[in-house]
Amino acid sequence: MADEIVAALGRKIKLYRENRRVTLKELSEKTNVTPSLLSQIENGKASPSLTTLKSIADYFDVSIGALFESNVKTPVSPLTKKSFHKKIVADGDVTHYLISQGIDDFEYLLIEFPAGSTTGTEPYSHEGYECAYLIKGKLTIELDGSRYDMEEGDSISFESHKNHRVINNSAEKAVVLWVDSKPWFFSHR
Repeated sequence: MADEIVAALGRKIKLYRENRRVTLKELSEKTNVTPSLLSQIENGKASPSLTTLKSIADYFDVSIGALFESNVKTPVSPLTKKSFHKKIVADGDVTHYLISQGIDDFEYLLIEFPAGSTTGTEPYSHEGYECAYLIKGKLTIELDGSRYDMEEGDSISFESHKNHRVINNSAEKAVVLWVDSKPWFFSHR
């Protein structure tokens, strides 16, 4: 009986983690529980302490009791808390936050371009269609040899197969909401 409870608890924790698209390493860093122990817990091979359960429950913003509930599927909340946004820092300290929950359909990004940063020295292209809205600062978009200067409140839309590059020539950080119709940034990393 105890083994069944430990196994069900492990499955539930794994379900929470996978529904939030959190890796074992990320959960480990947020809960101060080693990835190895988390893996053992999820696979029903280790029984977690109350302190460990509290850390995991707090991270997922649920009660400890919720980890023991027997419902098969944990519903995914439409709300993504700030601490759950995936983050990638690219060259030039350009920071990309995945603000949508998944990368199956569209990819919704919040991107911060520090002063003087760029997406690279050469333009790039990929599949899909893109739309960007500049929330703060100024950016220059190079698109198939043409330059488009954006200011706060401006937006730009284009087919992703066109060679493009983003440049922040200003002295301040720029923040842009970016949508790709074919996920590629987070799905290729």
